[in-house]
Amino acid sequence: MARVEFANGAIVDTDIVVAADGIHSALRPHVFPPSNPVFHGTISYRGLIPRERLPNWPMDRWQMWAGPAKHFLVFPVRHGTMVNYVGFVPTDEEMRESWSAPGDPEVLRRAFDGWDPRVGEVLKQVDQTFRWALYDRDPLPSWAKGRLALLGDAAHPMLPHLGQGANQSIEDGMALATILARTTVARAPAALLAYERLRRERVAEVQLGARQNGLRVDSEEVDLRARDAQLVAHAEFRKRLYSYDVVPHAQAAATLLQ
Repeated sequence: MARVEFANGAIVDTDIVVAADGIHSALRPHVFPPSNPVFHGTISYRGLIPRERLPNWPMDRWQMWAGPAKHFLVFPVRHGTMVNYVGFVPTDEEMRESWSAPGDPEVLRRAFDGWDPRVGEVLKQVDQTFRWALYDRDPLPSWAKGRLALLGDAAHPMLPHLGQGANQSIEDGMALATILARTTVARAPAALLAYERLRRERVAEVQLGARQNGLRVDSEEVDLRARDAQLVAHAEFRKRLYSYDVVPHAQAAATLLQ
């Protein structure tokens, strides 16, 4: 039996506890000693623009512009009714990790002044933007302890440069649910360790891959031709990343518990 005591004084007894409480997880230190998130010196400005304000924008693709220490992404969302933009810019200002901190559209526009006119076309339509300071953590060697397991950003916060933060959390959930469905309450601690073994190596590869891809698209390579060749070669990694089906692997992991 696991017991959780909340800040409001409520106490819950349960079979297992899943900590899915983000990069600042309150439960992570109960699994692994406290550590600080790693700030990567970049702020992401992001927001949405209604499609009607960019009537000629192609809605059948995502597009990226890569320049020295910066890059800019645009892609359609909400079934083509909105255009999502993300601008990555370097900064010496360290701020708390947040998706909702307000940003200044004029500062964003100045950051990409002189870039492709299509970037300027998007930024002209920005009335409101949000700043997201980019943090992650080094891969953890342990995700589970007793009847407590970490999931999602509580276990593996990552940079957005592979677009995998939410995806890997979903994979975690599918893996954990599949394994728990095939075990007993008495075997729950062993099931949580099986979940950790299944997920830890794959997610560590994605975490580190996101860091490396961010350096590529921000043109940290001295030889840009070498950088471009790496981006082309990186397509094979993405194929492996996207084609992975966690469920049969979780089923096999659960079978070993029986």
